[in-house]
Amino acid sequence: MAMLEQGADKLEMRIRELEQELEDLRINCKTQIEKSLSRYKRVIDFTSEGYLELDRYSNIISCNETFLKLIGRDREDVVDKPIEDLYVKDSVFVHFANRHHLNFEADFYMDDGGTIPLLCKRSMIRDQDDDPIGYFVFLTDLTEIKNTLDDLQQVQFRYRTMYKNAVQGMYQTTLDGRLLRANPAFANTFGFETTSEMLNYPGGVEGFYKNVEDREALLAALRSRQLVRNYEVEMVRPDGKTVWAQISARLAEGTDGKTFIEGILIDNSEKRVAEEKLRKSRERFRYLANHDSLTDLFNTRYLYKSLDRLISKSEETAKPFSLVFLDMDNFKQIVDTHGHLNGSQALREVAATFRENLTEPAYGVAYGGDEFVLVLPGFGKEQALAHAQHIRACMKETTYLTSKGLEVHMSASFGIATYPDDAEDRESLLALADEAMFRIKSRGKDAVGITPG
Repeated sequence: MAMLEQGADKLEMRIRELEQELEDLRINCKTQIEKSLSRYKRVIDFTSEGYLELDRYSNIISCNETFLKLIGRDREDVVDKPIEDLYVKDSVFVHFANRHHLNFEADFYMDDGGTIPLLCKRSMIRDQDDDPIGYFVFLTDLTEIKNTLDDLQQVQFRYRTMYKNAVQGMYQTTLDGRLLRANPAFANTFGFETTSEMLNYPGGVEGFYKNVEDREALLAALRSRQLVRNYEVEMVRPDGKTVWAQISARLAEGTDGKTFIEGILIDNSEKRVAEEKLRKSRERFRYLANHDSLTDLFNTRYLYKSLDRLISKSEETAKPFSLVFLDMDNFKQIVDTHGHLNGSQALREVAATFRENLTEPAYGVAYGGDEFVLVLPGFGKEQALAHAQHIRACMKETTYLTSKGLEVHMSASFGIATYPDDAEDRESLLALADEAMFRIKSRGKDAVGITPG
């Protein structure tokens, strides 16, 4: 009886330790998420464009200050409102649409009673299961572009002055791509010091398109509508540098009766870089929601959800699955000898050993500290035992921290539990695998134990 009470006390103590480790992990994950959100918010707040985040029903969840300044409204005037309530519906002009992206321009209502034309680039946000959960929208003020196009049509003198001094690239070409005129901004966008140098470039404007099909599509749109606005295309300079351009162009007729193209080109390369950074930041945020930042293994949040799915699937298919709970042997000695940084690197390398010896749908989980869980779908107990022995052997044969000029050998204690043979729920399954591992620890470590032991 005394031994049972002593064992129960140890188990209770271990449970408290695990609960504390889980709390520490939760705090660490929360800190990482808050840092990612902070970086994401800084990018959004400092962008020169308006930004909206919408839910799946196109209601506005959040916006940046640039958008509020564009329309002259307060945040409470727009948040929780459908985006379509903010613009004149009859003014909508769609440039591009598919199931993931929508580019359109519309006149947005301003607080002073007027309207402002904005280009809206909406992209779908999906969760880890690829289900749509909302949208993010970048909004660009088109007032200057529209005014410029009006001026091109109405005032020749103003057109020529603007053509020479405009920040945007302006150009004229023949239909077959020969450059007729270009302003300094257009020449500078493609790496030329002077417009004359650019006009003498033998490749013509067609040589600036990364894909010739993109220019053919622009020509087809011009022939069909005479005018194209905000056509976004990937272009390339003679030195090989990529230019993401937004082109507004129209067909015009010269004094000789020949048709030519004149247009405005805006270099959107920096904006595309910012959008790509934002996209990667979102991807990293979603990745960290289910992965351990140190080892890149899955985290316990993913483990618990996955186990619930595996249990349901096992009940449907009558196929078992196994958990391998493992704890590194004498890991504190490694940290005390070689330092915390090398200790962290050792855990990363051990995680790599797991990945090399796990084939999907099997996966590894960083459970906390120097503890890990291996999930083996479809594995009965004997299969799981054999696989755990194989991984144990691989660990013992591997020399770790060689990249740091060290030769460290490590081992671990393993415990196995199988569903549904050993337990009927995830908590019991984890507890039994943990108990099996601790029996190995108490018997000398560096071995594999099963449930029941």
